[in-house]
Order: sequence, then C-alpha cells, then structure tokens
Amino acid sequence: MNRVFAGQRPDALRLDDTHLAHVTLAQQFVERARLEDLFAELDRILRHEPGIFLRVAGTVVDRGTVLFTIERTPDLHRLHEQIMDALEPFESPDGGAAAFQADGERIRPQDVAWVRNYREEAAYLHYRPHVTIGHTDQARAVTIETSAVGPIEAQGDRVAVCRLGRFCTCRAVLREWRLGAVAGP
Repeated sequence: MNRVFAGQRPDALRLDDTHLAHVTLAQQFVERARLEDLFAELDRILRHEPGIFLRVAGTVVDRGTVLFTIERTPDLHRLHEQIMDALEPFESPDGGAAAFQADGERIRPQDVAWVRNYREEAAYLHYRPHVTIGHTDQARAVTIETSAVGPIEAQGDRVAVCRLGRFCTCRAVLREWRLGAVAGP
C-alpha cells in the first residue's frame, strides 16, 4: 500500500527496512548523553510489561496522510501514559533537524514541530494510535477493504527507542525491549 501511495514521487514516504512502520507511544527530543539513564528507566518499566493486543480500527486521511487507526485499548493507553510519564524528566527543550537521521533526506519543519509539540498536542487525552501508511494528494476518502480477510490484528511484543527520520519514521533502533505474553482482545 505504501508503494502505491508513494508512486513515482521522489519526496514521498517510503516504508522499508530503514523506514519502519510503527505505532508511536511517545516522541520527544532527548539529549544523547541522557539516553543510558532513559534506557535504565524504561528497563524498569518494561521488565514485566505484557504484550499489547493491537487491532486496526479503520483508515483515515488526515491532511493528506493515510493512516491505519489503531483501537485505543486500555492496555495500549496505559502503556503510552507510563512511557510519557517516564520520559518527562529526560526531555530536552532543544532539538531541531540535526536530531533526526537524514541520510540525504530533507527533514521537514513539520517533523521537528511534531516532536517538539507531541506532549501537548498528541499525548494523553490527545493520543490517537495509528500506523502511517503514506500520503495522497487525492481529496477523496481512502478505504481499505478488510472484510474478505477479517480484521487486521497484531500482537505488539516490542518497544523500541528510535532515532527518527523524515516523516517521523523510525530510522535507527537505539534500544529494543521484548514484552511478555500478549493478551487477546
């Protein structure tokens, strides 16, 4: 689906082995020197955390961005809040395009603004879990038919801290945690 939306546009979001699709739990700037302390805090939080059951609730197009919306279950929201709370003491008010992994791609001002404003605009009560599929210039709605194959469900069994790239994709996994057994719906 991502390749269909990207088409031949050289500036399009292209998901691949170095641009990982993901469900965001938090996004903030953290100084490199504080990462090990953050990792230790996340070790403490995630050590006994069970996996998370994920279900695609639908598709939406928001200002040209095509998203799979993820059902905001109590377990997913609780994990989001725990990580946001743990991250707060490590957040840096500084951070710009240089904090991103560019690898020749132009980091967009809206990528920097998204991370800088995540806590106030996209977290806690504003948290809307999703997976970004791509972008479209089409004004019409995008519908992805899943009735033939049933609901799209997954077991979230990994949490990672990543260095972000263009479109706030996960570009480099800095540290990863495996979660315990995943509960069903």
